[in-house]
Amino acid sequence: MFSEYFEDCEVKTEYSKEFVSLWSGWLGKEDYHKLDEVTKNEWSRFNDLLRRLAKDFSFEVVNCELQSLTEVRDINSILSSYEESINKYAPKFTKLVIPELGCVISEEWDYTYIIWHKDNGAVEALKPYIKASSLESFHD
Repeated sequence: MFSEYFEDCEVKTEYSKEFVSLWSGWLGKEDYHKLDEVTKNEWSRFNDLLRRLAKDFSFEVVNCELQSLTEVRDINSILSSYEESINKYAPKFTKLVIPELGCVISEEWDYTYIIWHKDNGAVEALKPYIKASSLESFHD
């Protein structure tokens, strides 16, 4: 149910954030150049993560305009290509719910996804998939 996770299409404030990125933490100004150096292969790790997760978990894609969640039957139907991804703007970023873990995964800026969770074991369940996709996770 949409309202369980969202208020005005923003994830509710009671959810904590775990960041998933190509790097193990936030880039400092001296490393901003790395954003311009991300290869198509490195970027594809995010789609790899979602494909791996889809093998073991069900997803619901978020539609903010309709304030609805729709079951994803084929993960490939919602994945963006590299070209589509680099031209996306915030309202078009993918937001997915994993009902069995009670969490949201949202695509964000600068090669980062956020796992929105309630400290209920979701992050621990997802970490092996993150690692297998050669991505990093961290929190503030």
